Amino acid sequence: MAKIGIPSLGTDEASAVADRFARAPFFMIADEKGAILESFENTAGSEAHGAASKALMALSQKEVSILLVPRLGPNAIGFAKQAGMSAFCAEGLTVKDALAKYAQGSLEKLL
Repeated sequence: MAKIGIPSLGTDEASAVADRFARAPFFMIADEKGAILESFENTAGSEAHGAASKALMALSQKEVSILLVPRLGPNAIGFAKQAGMSAFCAEGLTVKDALAKYAQGSLEKLL
């Protein structure tokens, strides 16, 4: 089962996808059918440096292989590639809408 990681402004599917991946207040994890499995606070957001790698490490440890994000910086792209993750653009959407559009195959692939 693939797990999907989404940076979010809140802890439920009505929350907006955060506009900054590594500095998002929370991450949500869903299964490939769009069911929310968990949400957790992003402790990487307070890092002065290395927030992207710390956030991606936390998601990797939870076996996330797909990211629905607004965008990724060069450090995040490098780490995500190393971890074998794929990423899709979910800018301006709620978590629920991002998952629905991913399931429909209508999100732009970033990685």
